[in-house]
Amino acid sequence: MKPKLVIRADASGRMGTGHIMRCIALAQAWQDMGGEVSLLARELPAALADRVAREGIVLIAPRLDHSDVDDTCTAAAEADWVVIDGYQFDTVFADRVSSSAKHTLFVDDLGQLDHYAASLVLNQNITADSSTYANQATHTQLLLGGRYALLRREFRCTATRRDAATPIERVLVTLGGSDPDNVTTKVIDALLLLPHIHAKVIVGAANPRREELARHCLQAGGRIELLPPVENMVPLMDEAQLAISAGGTSVLELASRGLPTLLIAIADNQLAICETMRDRGVMTYAGWHTDVSPAALALALDEFTSEAAIPQRAQFIERGLELVDGQGAIRVAREMLALTAQRLVRVRAATMNDARRVLDWANDPVTRSVSFNQTLISWADHEPWFARRLADASCLLLIGEDLQGNAIGMVRFDVANRIATISINIAPEHRQRGLGTALILVACREAVASGAATQIRALIKPDNTASQRAFQRAGFTVADDEDVAGQRALCMVLN
Repeated sequence: MKPKLVIRADASGRMGTGHIMRCIALAQAWQDMGGEVSLLARELPAALADRVAREGIVLIAPRLDHSDVDDTCTAAAEADWVVIDGYQFDTVFADRVSSSAKHTLFVDDLGQLDHYAASLVLNQNITADSSTYANQATHTQLLLGGRYALLRREFRCTATRRDAATPIERVLVTLGGSDPDNVTTKVIDALLLLPHIHAKVIVGAANPRREELARHCLQAGGRIELLPPVENMVPLMDEAQLAISAGGTSVLELASRGLPTLLIAIADNQLAICETMRDRGVMTYAGWHTDVSPAALALALDEFTSEAAIPQRAQFIERGLELVDGQGAIRVAREMLALTAQRLVRVRAATMNDARRVLDWANDPVTRSVSFNQTLISWADHEPWFARRLADASCLLLIGEDLQGNAIGMVRFDVANRIATISINIAPEHRQRGLGTALILVACREAVASGAATQIRALIKPDNTASQRAFQRAGFTVADDEDVAGQRALCMVLN
């Protein structure tokens, strides 16, 4: 049975588009891990509604005779998880939904609630601080910072390595979905003063000034190209050498591509983000939009593109990639599914008392058929091997149990250079119960919490499709093939 996710978010006001887009990113990750997604939204522009539909997300229409919280609670009752994302949702709303849902994720940029009762609270911004959420329930867990940035599927690919010393000619401008204060015109005016710059300017779907901006760009004689809304920004970001951006969710996208960026704050909630990005040496900051003239912006751009700024640009490239690696949506979905899986399985450290059952599981005909070495294992070989693994600090050997305490399988992590290789075996009598993915999720969560590894990989025989599906639903992605004892192995990776 597919896990069900309900998202409650709107796209109203000056900053609503970013909320929907990051929810789409989480929805994509949830779908990639085998789940189904619905979105309850009361104010969704046609362009965003179309995008939601293309992503295979079911749009739930509100009922006019019900309150917002009643509609959300009704949807929550049938879901495994509910996500709430929006500045309009207060403590009363969040508490009502949390009490109705199995699990709730509250996406919170500002520390806006009096207290937090959700299973997970997410703040993906560089400004995230645990002290903001001090008044939380004992079961509430925090996901903070760029490691959990909700970026869409296309941002998961490895970023192009940049040479900061290459002379800057190509600039990308992205100032949000609506740009209500028309900061784009000010940026174009600045670019007109820099004849060596060629720019591509993204105009959001909610920007009403497209024709006016197009006429303005004609003054550049082709140097400034106005582009319509773009679904996949990655090729544009990878082609560009520098970006000019508002301080919204796009800063995390730009950081994930290692693109040196000059920020302009165009909304109150962007000020702290822009200032922190500057203070931590991730991006440069021109200032609040009304305080920056075209001439001042042109001067800042000229300095930023100069040869003297090469060390600064190199620093921005590296620190951006360190802050955001594009895998955040998968991590968040994995945390959610792991908490769901804990309703089915748990793990404990193995002991020598488990040695015989682990051998019996390993010698099961199905297990041997999908192993790289299919020879039966003797007790004389297995017993000392098992003892060595228990004593080895680079090995984490876990036994999975159901909630009744029955042993259902074994998971082993062999760690070298902070990379863990996972092996899993489900007891024959517990197969076909959907426990494989659940055990992988819970065991990997345990391994990550131990701090021993920054990456987990699985080596799987190419014809073992069941194992591949189980690891995919646990958030693993396919990497390069490897050789194991002269045999081709499919390598799947969890970052």
